[in-house]
Amino acid sequence: MKVLSLAALALVAQQALAASPDLQAVVRYETVSQGADGVEKTVRYSERWVRQNGHVWRERLNAAAPHRHDDDGHQHLDFAAAPRHVWRNAKGELRVEFVHAAKRERIVVEKREWNDAGFDGSWARASQLVDASQLRGFAKKHESADVAIYRKAGKTLRWSERWQMPLQVTLRSVDGRQRETITVAPQALPAGAVPPWRRSAAWPARDYLDTLD
Repeated sequence: MKVLSLAALALVAQQALAASPDLQAVVRYETVSQGADGVEKTVRYSERWVRQNGHVWRERLNAAAPHRHDDDGHQHLDFAAAPRHVWRNAKGELRVEFVHAAKRERIVVEKREWNDAGFDGSWARASQLVDASQLRGFAKKHESADVAIYRKAGKTLRWSERWQMPLQVTLRSVDGRQRETITVAPQALPAGAVPPWRRSAAWPARDYLDTLD
């Protein structure tokens, strides 16, 4: 086991970002917390991910349709659960949009509203779930030729070199009352698969600010 240097971590991050292979994956999230009253609560949900040619799609599974806001029929989109498409344009700039499937429209989010819409601006986290450059101080060992394990103070990450994605992330609070587990099941994209952002590409675009009324 060894502790990675900052330079080595930066190199790992650069290599990962430059060579992220196409994939599809189901990402499962589970948070278990125990309150001061001794009651334990568990939150679980799953997402479908598609990563191809510099585009990343994230979509909450089993999410209900957006709720109607009032009698005029307009619907508020839950941006945490709505399909999100992040990509780099020809200039290398990040672009973000959400898809309102019920209304067959795309919600375009400019950079100044990214945080309000729940996007932190990190291409690394958008495309690889975690930012490998933030693993400074983690101890690393290899589980196999493909899988490396990083550990530090209640945090464990199993990283797939093949997929350039974590296979599992576990976090435990210092007092042990909360633990989070993220499990990733990556697969190769089927030959000829049409990426989900292509299906909505021709839908009309709407500015994010217009959805806040």
